[in-house]
Parts: sequence; C-alpha cells; structure tokens
Amino acid sequence: MIMGALIFRRLMTAIPTLLGIILASFFLIRIAPGGPFDGERPLTPETQAALQKAYGLDKPLWEQAWLYISNLLQGDFGPSLVYRDFTVTELVAQGLPISLMLGGCAIILALAIGISAGLTAAVRAGRKTDNLIMMSATVATALPTFVTGPALALFFGLWVGLLPVSGTGQGITWLIMPVVALALPVSGAIAKLTRAGLATILKQDHIRTARARGLSESKILFKHGLRPALVPVASYLGPAAAGLLTGAVVVETVFGLPGLGRYFVQGALNRDYPLVLGVVTLYAGLIILFNLFADLIYGWLDPRMREG
Repeated sequence: MIMGALIFRRLMTAIPTLLGIILASFFLIRIAPGGPFDGERPLTPETQAALQKAYGLDKPLWEQAWLYISNLLQGDFGPSLVYRDFTVTELVAQGLPISLMLGGCAIILALAIGISAGLTAAVRAGRKTDNLIMMSATVATALPTFVTGPALALFFGLWVGLLPVSGTGQGITWLIMPVVALALPVSGAIAKLTRAGLATILKQDHIRTARARGLSESKILFKHGLRPALVPVASYLGPAAAGLLTGAVVVETVFGLPGLGRYFVQGALNRDYPLVLGVVTLYAGLIILFNLFADLIYGWLDPRMREG
C-alpha cells in the first residue's frame, strides 16, 4: 500500500510535468527561425501555402497545439515533414529499440563498474588504491561523450581495427564502443557516490558493534554496509538516465547508429516539427519513468522515503 501511494503521488506530478514539457517544446520550436519547407531552392508562395495547409501549419498556434495534444493522446505523433514516406510513430518505432538497448546496456555497465570501484575504494580508504580509483572516477566523470566517442572510434576502430566504427553490423560488437562511451561518465559519478556513502557507513557505531561480535568483513560489508550506502546512488539514477538519453544523441551521431538521437538531430536541422516533438515527448516520458523507477529503488533502500 505504501509503495502504491508513492507511485500515485509521482504519477500525479508526472502528468502535468510531461504536459508542460510538450507545450513548451511545441511553442519553442515553432518560434525558432526557419521552416521545414525552406531549402536551397525557394518554393513559390503558392506551393508554400499549399504545403502549410496540407500539414495544418496555417492554423493558429493554439489550435495546432490542441490538435497535437489530441492526436498524441491517441498515440499519433503526426506525419514527418522530411521523411514523407513515414509517420513519426514509424520512425520512433525504428529508432527506439536501438536507443533503449544502448541506454540499458550503458546503465548496467555503469552500475557494475561504479559500485565495484566505489566499494573497493571505500574498503581501502586513504590508501593509494583509493586515491587512484577516485582520480580515475573524476577523469571519467569530466570526459564528455563527444570526446570519448571519437577517441574510442579512432583507437579501436581505425588504428587497431578491432571494432566497427559505424552502423549496427553483425553480432553485438557494434555495441561495445557506444556503450562504453555512454557509461564512463555515469560510472565515475556512481563510484564517487558509492565510495562516499560506504566510507561513512563503515565508521558508524552499528558497524563497530558488528565487528566486535566477530562478524566477517564480507558479511558486514554486503549485509550491513552496502544497502544504506547505495541510497545516494539510487537518487542519482534519475539524472543518470537523463544524461544517458541526452548523451545518446551525440553517441548515435558519432557512430552512425539509427537510433532516436539521429532522428532528433536530423529533425532539428530540417525543422521537422512533428519529428522533434515526438522524440522530445518520448525522451521526457522515459526520463519521468526512470525517475519513478529510481524513486521505487530509493524507497526500498530507505524506508523513511516511503513515508515522506
């Protein structure tokens, strides 16, 4: 019942938040200079007017917004103004699995690396191993994906020739470099949070009592120390998911992957209003969903949060 109430409260705030993001994105992209039918060869005024009418762009903005929200509630993202043989829903269906696979693998890898590194550093707090791990975590956190992505492609793809540089190809080797590029900054942040939380927990009185009772270090670490130490990590999962989604836009472009990021970039460059809005809406919905999932993990780790 308590977790159900938590989910209900989060949904009640998620719905107006998502609506606000959609409306803000809708009006911002419409007031941006340029249009979807501007090209190197200008169209005649008659052709421009016909295209505007065909796609409903001749209506007042408030009416266009109302029609967009109404269609969105029926699962219709509208037609693409650039990829005219496809609807936005079809383009999203093509790119979403790639983006979800990248993001899912990246968050799993980041959690595995970050928690392991943070745990090792906390156990060896104040030693050379701790300093080395924390320095590496700081460097990993500071490196943006638009630096690590091309660097990995240059070294492992072009110089060494071990991994494919672009496209999906055969097997799963195409996933390695994009996933590593996405996971590195997140893993560095998780390592620092885990180390800080666990180092604090290991100094508390109940840990000293457990040691005095003769419990093994591994049991103290994993049964009494790790769970409360992961509370800051759980609170970071929501922003981490948002970072992975936004970072995927760059990584998918660098590695030529047919995910949502590529469609978002192409849609923005070509002023494809429905395509950009569709990707933004989907990204916003996924971020809200990931934040809800992070809150549930947070509530499981810290029972006090479920009562707040």
